[in-house]
Amino acid sequence: MESRPPLVAYILAKNEEPNISKCLRSLESCGIPVVLLDSGSTDATKDIATDFKFCEVRDFAFRSHTDAWNQITGAWHNDTDYVMVLDADMEVSEQLWKEILNALKSTPQVIISPVQMYIEGQPLRFGSLYPPKPIVFRGGFEYFVASGHCSRLKHHLRVYKTSATLVHNDLKPYSAYLLSQVRYGTLLYHRYEVSCVTFKDRLRATSPIMAVVYPLASLFLRGGLFAGRLGLVYALDRAIAVLIQYRVVLAERLRNGRETNVGK
Repeated sequence: MESRPPLVAYILAKNEEPNISKCLRSLESCGIPVVLLDSGSTDATKDIATDFKFCEVRDFAFRSHTDAWNQITGAWHNDTDYVMVLDADMEVSEQLWKEILNALKSTPQVIISPVQMYIEGQPLRFGSLYPPKPIVFRGGFEYFVASGHCSRLKHHLRVYKTSATLVHNDLKPYSAYLLSQVRYGTLLYHRYEVSCVTFKDRLRATSPIMAVVYPLASLFLRGGLFAGRLGLVYALDRAIAVLIQYRVVLAERLRNGRETNVGK
């Protein structure tokens, strides 16, 4: 058997009962250790994961994706290891796994995959704005910096981009999606206040204009109109996400301004 660097997969999870089984099933045939990092689930996430004998379940104090990714890649592993880091609503196909193994021969620092979005359990053929996802990392290095409501990769990395796609299929209730946008809005506000944002994130924090730009880009530039109702739902979700995050940032700025005035 051809040798390759050690590889272990980590799944970040909290209350992922609708998703965790399909994520773990997709990793079962990879034949690698899998660690579920659970950050306080109150549903059956941990119980379901425990049923998969190849999966170790650990409690994990999640602060942000940036901290989590950097802790896993930088603190927990050295440069002889490779680690895969996934959210629980993602799935690795057999084709993607084979391409990852082949990519490891060139010893990249990061492997990035395009994302196949699913809406209500159905594949979105056109219209997705989801950027390629970094999923495999060489150990011994911190790869991410905080930016906007999430993170971005550092520059000047040796990257391999797969042709096979990573599936993103979130089956949690829509209320969970809405609540996540509130959290993202809070993160966006704090990072905007310390100028830790990109130009697009600055627009999101200071104007609702992106609630128009994103749906138009999805429907017309990315062909979402050809995806029918799925494309319309996706575009609508993009608008709702922007508006919720903008509303959160606006409320925080008003609240802090009011507190300042009272203090005077």
